[in-house]
Amino acid sequence: MTLYFSLGASDGSPASPCVCCAELEIQLDVLNSFVALGNVLVSAYLVDDEGNRIDLPIEAFDGSPIVGQLLNLTQEYQQLLGVCHGSR
Repeated sequence: MTLYFSLGASDGSPASPCVCCAELEIQLDVLNSFVALGNVLVSAYLVDDEGNRIDLPIEAFDGSPIVGQLLNLTQEYQQLLGVCHGSR
C-alpha cells in the first residue's frame, strides 16, 4: 500500500502533497509524526496494489504513535481467530 497525504504548515502555508511507501504501521506513524510537529493534515488516503483508494479520517491522526496500538490489535485479533478456530 502507498500512503498519499497533504500537509499544511501551522502558519497557514498551502498544503504540500507527500507520498510514503513502507509497511502500513510505519506509514501511519510517519503521518502522526508530521502532525506532532505542528503540521496540519489536510487529506490522507491509501492506494492498495489493485489501485483501490481508501480515504483515511484526518481527525484520527493526533500526533500520537500508533504502531503499539496496531500490534496489540493484531495480537487480539489473532487470539480471537485461534479461539474461534479451536471451537469448531
